[in-house]
Amino acid sequence: MNQSLKIILSGIIAMISVNVSGQVKEKWNHNIGINLLQIPATTIDMTYELSFKPSYTLIINPGYTMNYANSFDFIGNVLSPHYDCGNNGYSMKKQSGGYLKLGMKYNFRKSAEKKSYFYIGALITNSMIYEKAEYTDFEIPDSQVEKLNHQIFIIGLTGTAGYNFRISDQLSTDFGVQISMPSKSFHDLYGYTKFIPGMGYMETCGNGMIFPMMVLNLKYKLR
Repeated sequence: MNQSLKIILSGIIAMISVNVSGQVKEKWNHNIGINLLQIPATTIDMTYELSFKPSYTLIINPGYTMNYANSFDFIGNVLSPHYDCGNNGYSMKKQSGGYLKLGMKYNFRKSAEKKSYFYIGALITNSMIYEKAEYTDFEIPDSQVEKLNHQIFIIGLTGTAGYNFRISDQLSTDFGVQISMPSKSFHDLYGYTKFIPGMGYMETCGNGMIFPMMVLNLKYKLR
């Protein structure tokens, strides 16, 4: 993973350096967007995209989850496999936190005038999550309920792929999927039904390492 992060950062630095040195004459394009599919998951997922060539786009993707424990994330639930292990005695009361994704994507188009195209990309995801839970040890008869809370920082690598189509001169939409692989610190989250802001939800049963997320990003082109 460390090598992949170095490649992404090198690419971002190289693109910015080329523009600063005056070697690129094209006009910079700016877009802001919101992922509509994360709203039911009580998450505000925003994007800012910056590009100077049709094929390459820099991405800054901040977001905040208010309380995933009280959300209705139907899509996240469908994407995750389900096991019989339950949540290992944990009852989640609060799952909230912010995140910041930084990366770039490659667009399969030669001209900015193309109305629809496929894209692939990679991002570094930095996530901070606060969890509050109640824990009962079912192996101990008449076990007392223990109230727990903690805050964890998790970094990960996110791959993205999808299809962009234009709605109007200033509106467009990205529809695709993101697959995230978090650092080992995600194992410290309570229970087996784990949620990481910016990466998504996964019922792991102790084995899962991949967090999927669907994206329907409505974008507005800034002038």
